[in-house]
Amino acid sequence: MDDYILFYPESDRFPDLTLRHCGYEECVPGHSYGPAVRSVYLIHIIIRGHGTFMANQQTFRLGEGDGFLIVPEMQTYYRADDKDPWTYCWVAFLGTRAEDVLRDIGLSRENPIFHGCRPARVQEIVSMMFQNREITRSNQYLNQSLLYRFFSVLLDDIEVRIGTHTSRNRIVGEAIHYIEECYSDPSIRVAEIAKRVNVERGYLYTLFMKNLGVSPQEYLLRFRLTKASDLLNHTDLSIDKITVECGYQDTATFSKAFRKMFGIPPGKFRKEIRERMKTGLEPPDIVILADPRFPGSAEGKT
Repeated sequence: MDDYILFYPESDRFPDLTLRHCGYEECVPGHSYGPAVRSVYLIHIIIRGHGTFMANQQTFRLGEGDGFLIVPEMQTYYRADDKDPWTYCWVAFLGTRAEDVLRDIGLSRENPIFHGCRPARVQEIVSMMFQNREITRSNQYLNQSLLYRFFSVLLDDIEVRIGTHTSRNRIVGEAIHYIEECYSDPSIRVAEIAKRVNVERGYLYTLFMKNLGVSPQEYLLRFRLTKASDLLNHTDLSIDKITVECGYQDTATFSKAFRKMFGIPPGKFRKEIRERMKTGLEPPDIVILADPRFPGSAEGKT
């Protein structure tokens, strides 16, 4: 199956629970997403391979049949294994009853990990959603029924995993918390972060690479630019104001860094997001990240 991602326009037809997007991706080794904060609920199911999901100051090593939940405003980071990268499918949704459904399944912000899922069943459902990709009223109802079928499969299959995680290194956790609190300060440097957590800069680098697969500098860069993409997507703040908000001292430097990661300058990014929203091609809750190993290539996956 080829990689795909399918978006649905916002609709008031199903306020209790509505499908926002779904997709399937065969990740390349080391492919990562984040650090990011989302505005929808997402459930990823791993079809094969392995990877790491990080949230709530915890690190989870996951494989076939496992899955993870992302809730709105939850800081997450996930990365495919370097030798056996995962392939996963996902479903994103919103609605006034979303928390109730997750509670029935046993998932929550505090317990986002599950295992025991039969990947072929959910992959089939996501494929059927994609087959109904033409935006018609009939297909909206069909995909709504498939969303409930997706939850039914999870209720039948999964066991919520509680307490079976690998604690993230305490020093890394403290450093990440400092970055999250102070990213808008342009004076932050890796040496200062290391000093804040009472370790040498080289040791902090080693810990980040071991626990996250990225350097402290790369993590800070991604956090700032992911935040910038969210502000471009969800606010009308000027690019100059976003530049300052995200810890850059001048717009030229910010724009250059943004373009290197996302493949397009921030002004064009905002314009394309707004245009796609109008046509129903892409909802406002998607942050399109580029793999930093391939500057200039926006991926559009999640």
